[in-house]
Amino acid sequence: MKAWSVPGLGEPAGHYVYAMQAGSMVYLSGVLPDLPRGQDFASQFDTCFTRVEAILASGGLGLPHLVQCTVYLADIGLWDEFNQLYRRRLGSHRCARTVVPVGSLHFGALIEVQAVAEATRSAAA
Repeated sequence: MKAWSVPGLGEPAGHYVYAMQAGSMVYLSGVLPDLPRGQDFASQFDTCFTRVEAILASGGLGLPHLVQCTVYLADIGLWDEFNQLYRRRLGSHRCARTVVPVGSLHFGALIEVQAVAEATRSAAA
């Protein structure tokens, strides 16, 4: 197994790594928006997925390498907006996905994203 460091994101705030690679699979820890208080949902979504992309990019990967994505929403009422933003961000790429309404998230975030990617999968596939 190999822990990934991510230039530009600093060290994780807790006892975890941003991503752990085991064989060809890469497991991303939960990603929250930075200091989300006062940010609307679209801004928090963009921050989360920009961070997901930065983590993937640190290993030479991108969103097309995602195999599975779990998204935690603080309010299921955000479902429609989330789905539109997600579709726009991922484009034609589709991966397995779970969306879980959870109530409150750490730091008042409205969204948290956890993902699994495949390091050997072709981005064009």
